Amino acid sequence: MNKVAIVIVLGGLVSLTACTKIEGSGGTSAVTGTVQGRTYSSNGGGAEQEVTQVILPEGSSISDGDYILLNTPNGGTLYYVWYKWVNGVQQDPSLSGRTGIQVDFDFSESNAIVATNTLAALNAAASADFTFSLNNDIITIANTLTGEVTDADELSSNILVDVQNQGGGASAGSTSFTEGQMVDERVYIIYGEEGFYSESVRTDANGNYTFTGLNRGNYTVYAFTEDTLNLGGTLTQVESTVNIANKKEVVTAADLYIIK
Repeated sequence: MNKVAIVIVLGGLVSLTACTKIEGSGGTSAVTGTVQGRTYSSNGGGAEQEVTQVILPEGSSISDGDYILLNTPNGGTLYYVWYKWVNGVQQDPSLSGRTGIQVDFDFSESNAIVATNTLAALNAAASADFTFSLNNDIITIANTLTGEVTDADELSSNILVDVQNQGGGASAGSTSFTEGQMVDERVYIIYGEEGFYSESVRTDANGNYTFTGLNRGNYTVYAFTEDTLNLGGTLTQVESTVNIANKKEVVTAADLYIIK
């Protein structure tokens, strides 16, 4: 009889352990917040470089043969970056008028590994036209030359492309700025102590964002801002850390302030 009782107690402990929740999705809580900032615009003024962010997903979210387009100012080399699965059958799309950059990937690779491999391919083939920096699974690409540039495009793939700064030529004029809520800005969330973001959303017409379906635990939300201490389109993170202590709790993060 005692042996039976012990088995029941142990079974209960195992059941309780299996139900332990950690930071991440699947809960009933949420993190909300607002992105504020300042956007500069030129009525003429100095020439500007185009700056683009490319956000890489895990290998399982990329299709064999997916590609994105990268552009340079008028008269420069045009590129396409295409992804070849190591066991795939897709051939180089050989886009007319463009230089191809091949990135080999496997479906088992994390987003950070895909980004690292993409960066290596870009540096090897296009370092004369761009400078690159890597932050986990996000590659920031700055055109070497200033001037008007056709925006980069991810077409229909799961690779995300965001233009952070529009390129432009120099002309007489002045620079002004507007300040307030940042609309359609991408915000990222990190679960607990993970090394890179787990989800991203965009702000609404009032600069607000919400991450729903979260468990109790610690979270970091962040957005990217221009690094005003460095030139050349360098971006840096602004972030806020929050703690969800209860089920069905909505925690408001401190405002994220960015400059564009």
